[in-house]
Amino acid sequence: MSKKKTILRVDGFSKSYEEGKMAVDHLSFDVKEGEVFALIGRSGCGKTTTLKLLSGQMRPDGGSAYIFGERILGPHERLLAGHDKIALVEQDYNLFDYQTVADNIKYPIRRSSKKYQEYRLNELLRICQLEDYKDVRPKELSGGQKQRVAIARAIADEPPVLLLDEPFSHLDMALRSDLRRMVKNIAIEANISVVFVTHDTHDALSMSDRIGVMSAGQLIQIATPEEIYKKPLNRYAAHFFPHCNVLTSDQLKDLDVNVEKGHYMARPEWVKVVDAVEGAHEATLIHIDYFGNASYGEWKVSDKCHIWVHHDSFSTFQLGEKRSIILKDNVEWWKLDD
Repeated sequence: MSKKKTILRVDGFSKSYEEGKMAVDHLSFDVKEGEVFALIGRSGCGKTTTLKLLSGQMRPDGGSAYIFGERILGPHERLLAGHDKIALVEQDYNLFDYQTVADNIKYPIRRSSKKYQEYRLNELLRICQLEDYKDVRPKELSGGQKQRVAIARAIADEPPVLLLDEPFSHLDMALRSDLRRMVKNIAIEANISVVFVTHDTHDALSMSDRIGVMSAGQLIQIATPEEIYKKPLNRYAAHFFPHCNVLTSDQLKDLDVNVEKGHYMARPEWVKVVDAVEGAHEATLIHIDYFGNASYGEWKVSDKCHIWVHHDSFSTFQLGEKRSIILKDNVEWWKLDD
């Protein structure tokens, strides 16, 4: 299999809004051809600012970005802000409400031949599952349908890079799943590199080829979804996924785990609840978060040691119940950088 080439490269992006406060701080990463790259982080970490810098809508204080090796010009260097090889879909969609879905999608290619416009329109209606809404106006559409129209319009003129700002934040879980699959299919079928920002770990894990974890304007880890989940670099990256067990070496002594000083992590599904056996530790169930297909139980081992455990949907544990907990076979506590 041939190695995919780099389409987008970011080299030392920096941007500050207030003196002494960096919104983006010497950010560097690259995106491969057809890759879906997620930037995750809490509100205010610099995700959206990064997209605006990448799209050429905002001027960086330092650093540059390159597409196909060509530097992306800032708004101070172009008559019109933006870049013709990079498309940005923002959270408000910016659709033309007085035009039909078809007119919205064809707008970026309005100067192309009528034949190509119709060909591209029909292709995008199919890819974005909008065949039944061709003649409908955006104001009559749901949020998920508007999102699909905005994406279809953004990729109408076949940009090699698509930027998405919190693309699923306003949608319910079922629609989020459909749109995640659609975006992934677009990246594969149209060979478009996708960069999207989100604070939702399900979005990042389910559709990304790689994830960049952002904190305070910096990238603290870039890795595959599996590596980010199983081997987070530090406590911030570990806690970005809910119900994470992060314990100190002192707390682990209550589990008879003797390790060097530091912080250690175990995901809830790495732990199991068992009847009393040798090597297990008695714990009391004190809280349950129920999600239908599974639940997460908080088990108290001691006053200073509580463990989250993933329970399958058939579990019938009751609050106050006492059992023993133990790490599953071939699993160890993962040491985090402090």
